[in-house]
Amino acid sequence: MLKSIGIGAELFHELIESNSYYVDKTPFIRTVFKENTSKVMLITRPRRFGKTLTMSTFYDFLSLNIENPGDVSLQEKWFKDTKIFEDKELCSEYMGKFPVIFISLKSVSGSEFARAYYQLGCVIFDLYCTFGYLAESSKLSDADKKIFNEIASDKNFICNVGNKDKITDSLKNLLRFLYTHHGIKPILLIDEYDVPIAKAAHNGYYKEMIDIISPFLSNALKTNTYLDRAVLTGCLRAAKESIFTGLNNLLVCSVLDSGDDDISFGIGFTKEETQEVLKYYGLSDYYEEVRKNYDGYHFGTTHMYCPWDVMNFCNDNYRKLSKDKNLIQTGNYWINTSGNDVIEEFMGFIEPDDVDKMQSLLDGEFITAEVRAALCYGDLEKHDINDFWTLLLYTGYLTFDPQYRSANKHECRLYIPNEEIRDCFKSKIMDFYKNDSVMRNSTGSLIKGFFSGDAGSVEDCLNELLAKYVSIRDFSVNAPKENYYHGFMNGFLANGTSLIEEQKSNFESGNGYIDLIIKSLKNRGVIVILELKQTADESEDKFLIAEDAVEQIIQKKYAEPYIKRNDVKAVLSYGICFCKKECTVVGNKLK
Repeated sequence: MLKSIGIGAELFHELIESNSYYVDKTPFIRTVFKENTSKVMLITRPRRFGKTLTMSTFYDFLSLNIENPGDVSLQEKWFKDTKIFEDKELCSEYMGKFPVIFISLKSVSGSEFARAYYQLGCVIFDLYCTFGYLAESSKLSDADKKIFNEIASDKNFICNVGNKDKITDSLKNLLRFLYTHHGIKPILLIDEYDVPIAKAAHNGYYKEMIDIISPFLSNALKTNTYLDRAVLTGCLRAAKESIFTGLNNLLVCSVLDSGDDDISFGIGFTKEETQEVLKYYGLSDYYEEVRKNYDGYHFGTTHMYCPWDVMNFCNDNYRKLSKDKNLIQTGNYWINTSGNDVIEEFMGFIEPDDVDKMQSLLDGEFITAEVRAALCYGDLEKHDINDFWTLLLYTGYLTFDPQYRSANKHECRLYIPNEEIRDCFKSKIMDFYKNDSVMRNSTGSLIKGFFSGDAGSVEDCLNELLAKYVSIRDFSVNAPKENYYHGFMNGFLANGTSLIEEQKSNFESGNGYIDLIIKSLKNRGVIVILELKQTADESEDKFLIAEDAVEQIIQKKYAEPYIKRNDVKAVLSYGICFCKKECTVVGNKLK
């Protein structure tokens, strides 16, 4: 009987108790708590790489049995088949020996500050309730018990923004209370520490959130004699927010610099681990498909796979081995996870050169860009393109080439890591177009014009789209390259799925490559071929350039294969000359 696959399970003990498959990452406990000497460690990784499971593993291994200190029977049950259990000396020193605070800030979000603040208050209230025994501790002073009970006895108290000063000291105070009661310095685990800041920056209440989160974290982490060790996870190191200012003993393990291999291997799947999972579920023959779709990430110099994708692939497909192997396929699992709004945030502010870079990435090429190791969420409103590339790297849309070292140490070669993320990238860009209802309506008219042979209607619709697109989205009107307009057309035509049966770009036909070709869904057998041109010179005759584009379709015999086909009723060709935010269209019916 194969072990189940605990999709969505983020707690270590739940995976073990449900007899789910677990890739043994327990040696990371030794790396972080025994070999690492830093007081505070920050580990940044993209989403869906297992950060929460890692923190849960730490908690389950280290956490003291409050009712019966010294009892490690649960740990022995959970960890008996893991690698860390073989290290008896470390288990004796660390297993079940610490009071542990484990909180996640991933739920602290909202479209407005009041909602996000309430969520943070709920996190603190629930945390205090976890240590409810402190309310009766004989070792705490009456003053300390009063502070504890203010939070633990009334959720409305801590969720009231008027008492925000109680939140800023709550974590620091709880560490002190635990040390006073147990006589052991607690360990602090904070998962997704940067989510509240990221959401606040996106929704416009950044300053209000920083005024709470910065002291909430820094008061607990800086020069705290009651703290044994702290580990934080997130996507970014938000250094300028003052959270880490003055924190001298901080080790940052980012995707760019993860320290030694032991740290890099700690979160994510190695090639060998991925192959072992596939072998266990009888899917070794599909390793190449898995590699193309879910491989490609680098943490430091270490090559890693996304665990979420690998396990979902196995879960979706291992049962098909005994039914129909032809049904086995790679899915896109990453796109449906809780996302990051970085692409939408920046799409309307990208300059033409950077549009070209986006296209290069989609084409499987790399770009060279400045990456900011310490990014300030508050600066995102400036829409600096380097912040955009940095966000894409740290959130998992891009990875980097660890072999490339430029004279400027901040420059990296960036590229899309695999086919799954390339699909996500395309989808995000297409969603950008689809979100504008005016564009959708105009796109419908545009496509109908193409299939009806009405060049005048096509020209009117395109000019409307160009004017609307440039003015609202703040795109440059001076893009000189045809591939800018090529991408522009590709994006809008992608909205016409109710009218277009098939759409191809740069498609080989006749004696060359067709820029764009579409087949009608409503009028079966109608084909439209588009040849795109551009000029930056407004004095040029755009009609003549468009005519030349139509002539190119004829001369290079792009339409010949379709003209000869009996199932093709009509072939319509269009030459389009773009000039800044205007265009001229010439049409010709070839069949």
